[in-house]
Amino acid sequence: MKKLIKLFTCVFIVLFCVTSCNKNKITVLEFDNSEPLALAPDVRWALVIAPYAAYYEKTDWNSEVKGYSRRGQILQVLSRAEDKDDNEWYRFETGWLPSSTITVYSNRLKAQRAAEELKEKE
Repeated sequence: MKKLIKLFTCVFIVLFCVTSCNKNKITVLEFDNSEPLALAPDVRWALVIAPYAAYYEKTDWNSEVKGYSRRGQILQVLSRAEDKDDNEWYRFETGWLPSSTITVYSNRLKAQRAAEELKEKE
């Protein structure tokens, strides 16, 4: 019985050594610095989830439309506000978008991943 335990232990040690001695492949991590604010802790990013979303001049549904965005676009959030009816609005370079047309993320990488998942669902 003792010989069997010793044999089992030796086989286990040999197998452990063989499997743990594989060459470790060096993985090169590439950092995409094309967007320097992508991981900034105080910058939020929005993903447009509506097929088309209108940019408004002010945080009001009746204000002038300044342009349009499409589903899947990622935008840097400049500010946030609420209108008199407690609707949330987010300001971007082109204008204001209502919160119902976007999803806000804490960094650009999360927004990009969500955009990829959104594209896969289509």
